[in-house]
Amino acid sequence: MHLGSQPELHPALVEEHILASVPQVRACLVVSARLRGRVQTDVLLDLRPGADPDDDHESAVRAALTESEAATLRRVFVLGTDRDEPEGGLDHHRALIRQNQIAEMAGARLPGVGPGADPVPVPAERVPVEFAGEGAGTAGLSWGQHEIWQSMTQQGNWLPLGGWRPLDPGTRVEDVASELAYLHGRFPSMRTLLRVDADGTLRQELSATGSTHLEVYDAGTDAAPDPGAADRLAAAISEHYQRLPYDLRTEWPVRMAVVRQGGEATRMAVVMHHLALDGGGAEIMMREVAVRASTPPAGLQQLEQARWQNSPAGRRHSDRTLRHFAEILRAMPTPTFPPSGDPRRPRYWSAEFVSPALRPALAALGERTGADPARVLHAVYAIALAHVTGVHPVLFRPVIGNRFRQQLADVVCHTAQAGAVLLDVADGTVEDVIERAGPAAMNAFKHGYFDPVQLNALVEEIGRERGAVLDVASFFNDRRGTPTATPTGPAASTATTTTADDYARARAASEFRWVERRNDPVERLFLHVDDSPDTVTLTIEADTRALSPAQIEAVVREMEEVAVAAAVQPGLSTRIKAG
Repeated sequence: MHLGSQPELHPALVEEHILASVPQVRACLVVSARLRGRVQTDVLLDLRPGADPDDDHESAVRAALTESEAATLRRVFVLGTDRDEPEGGLDHHRALIRQNQIAEMAGARLPGVGPGADPVPVPAERVPVEFAGEGAGTAGLSWGQHEIWQSMTQQGNWLPLGGWRPLDPGTRVEDVASELAYLHGRFPSMRTLLRVDADGTLRQELSATGSTHLEVYDAGTDAAPDPGAADRLAAAISEHYQRLPYDLRTEWPVRMAVVRQGGEATRMAVVMHHLALDGGGAEIMMREVAVRASTPPAGLQQLEQARWQNSPAGRRHSDRTLRHFAEILRAMPTPTFPPSGDPRRPRYWSAEFVSPALRPALAALGERTGADPARVLHAVYAIALAHVTGVHPVLFRPVIGNRFRQQLADVVCHTAQAGAVLLDVADGTVEDVIERAGPAAMNAFKHGYFDPVQLNALVEEIGRERGAVLDVASFFNDRRGTPTATPTGPAASTATTTTADDYARARAASEFRWVERRNDPVERLFLHVDDSPDTVTLTIEADTRALSPAQIEAVVREMEEVAVAAAVQPGLSTRIKAG
């Protein structure tokens, strides 16, 4: 296998070294593949009788490898403990094991979002559901799918979407089964499985027909049932679905269950993996399922997307977009995040900040400047991030839904990709930065449709040119509404003038709380923005090697500070100097 700039790895030779150096091993299999831009190696060990499977075999294997070989090591498996013992021995099934292991390394089977539920809900029955729909075939992954696939495999889970909800009175189990069949049949993304070639190449396969199961759970049959019991059971089912590993080669993208109470279907739980759809696709799917739309699905479906993207026209489009990225990569400051000085373990921390003050402050800035909500929020975020990190101009990657593109407007699949903004926040006022954010945001939306594999290569290439590691893993997801390619209007009017005292009272009601700490990787920084009628909620996830816990909290609090101060005082300086 040719490994590009990395040394060539010979699995058979590595196997000989392990057998010669680790006496507890009677047979081994080395599987190596270049996946997601780097070489990854798994070692499977078949131990001699009497050898202790709980010994530190990984250290023994590492000692038998050269430094460059050990650098590619992903995991050491002990057959019979980490996986089932192959009947007939490892050598007899060598080719099949190698193929399955490469699929595992590629991420075809992914863990859930955390440890499994305890106790695990047990269904009373599983109702068979047959489905059929238009279209069949195979293709590579589309650009949007490939981008979320990179996140799924990097973070080590299948990024579930969904939850549970009450059902209308009188709903039958048969009605829910019919909905499940409709969902699979109408939307091609719900009839698609992943295929992994022997070299790790990913493909998607759309089937015209298939079968699945609707799981039915009982929450009791009392004459006066407790609604809380059905809610608790539905929540437990949803949690179980989200934490259960997913094999995308064999499981359809939908896990669905119904909770039955007193003989009636009262709750539904639905969870899907992120490769099948994004937030915009989920909204379209729910809307069409609710009315049982019968017209042909709109838009360019994912197999058609993948084929166009690999056509000469598609390659030219991606090339043009990546020229925009290249300009940003050559101008961005490095490092994006200086070492935080307070790395923690678990390494990745997430928090939630609920601010009643941000909503009127952002609206006031929009009214004063005539800027749309995306531009205002980009400016406030960039100023806050520069204050906390000391790095500017500020690089971040807004998630672009891409549904302003005609062929993607109403398609149910994953089309979202991350654009790039490099925003100058120095030597000016907050209003100046809002004005600068206009063309920056427009270019991000315009150039948010491209080949992620090409972008990965471009980041490495320009990083070598500059003699620096270009860290572009800073993401911004504004979920307050679907951004458009041509934002035209200011934020909605605040109707009444909010005074400094009003803002002070609102800020006193803001709430910050830590949500999770884990070692499973997330991006270096990811900020999600949601709103309600009265508040804006900022959910921030970060690597504590990039932002310390104190800095993580400071980013969201500084966003509130900047927005409120600028709303009260026109012409407020950003307090950032060039250089």
